[in-house]
Amino acid sequence: MLAFVEAGLLLLLVLMVTIASVADDVPGDDVGIAVLVTLAACSLAGLDLLGGISLLRGTGRTVLVVTSCVEAGLLGLLFLVALVDVSTGVPVDPGGDAVGLVVVLLLLTVPVVRLVLVLQPAVAAWVAGRQRARTGPPVWAPHLGQWVAGPPPTSTAAAVATLVPVGVLAVVATVALAVGGSSTVVVDDFGTGHTGSGVPSDPPSPADADFDVRFDGDARDCHDGDMSACDDLYAETPVGDPYEEYGSTCGGRLDDETDGDCVRILGPTD
Repeated sequence: MLAFVEAGLLLLLVLMVTIASVADDVPGDDVGIAVLVTLAACSLAGLDLLGGISLLRGTGRTVLVVTSCVEAGLLGLLFLVALVDVSTGVPVDPGGDAVGLVVVLLLLTVPVVRLVLVLQPAVAAWVAGRQRARTGPPVWAPHLGQWVAGPPPTSTAAAVATLVPVGVLAVVATVALAVGGSSTVVVDDFGTGHTGSGVPSDPPSPADADFDVRFDGDARDCHDGDMSACDDLYAETPVGDPYEEYGSTCGGRLDDETDGDCVRILGPTD
């Protein structure tokens, strides 16, 4: 059951990444990482499902043991990397970082507990008993001169029924990520990781409900390429104001907000 739970969590992760890509929430320079995560998650989910079904059918526990070790190793490494990053870096959101560490730690317990359970001697004895009880059609044994029980039948139906849907999901998710990522133009001349079209959008006009004459001058200068005006606009506007977002995205040139960092990212003028 823990294998099925882990597979469900991994497939849910794939769906979330895919939906985010379709909604253009995955930056272009992160698409490669998202594809790798998607393929790895689908592979592990397929192995979890196959291992769980094999154990329930009594055909073996090797797949589940190997998959549990791999997942525990990967999640343990991820936890250590996140812990070092939080302890040595400058956390942007301490509360969010702590929640992320707790989530990774909780996910790590699933394969660890599963590995401990599947390695129990009672499980090994039960699997061995099921394997001895599984016999195929009788076969003639010439050296005995009689019919004997045949070898256990090997069916690939369960493997096909398990792995084909997961494989289809992996292909669909990879295509969605590739298409979603290719539609975003990367603006990363300074290694900042910010993405966007690089083309400014129009600020609010006098006919718009969001128009504010106090900020219109800086908004126009920001649109025309004065990045210091963009940063000034971000600093002087109220939190949540449309003009604040306009200044923080450097006049709509970037997809994500820079929090008054347009001059550093794009230079004094654009």
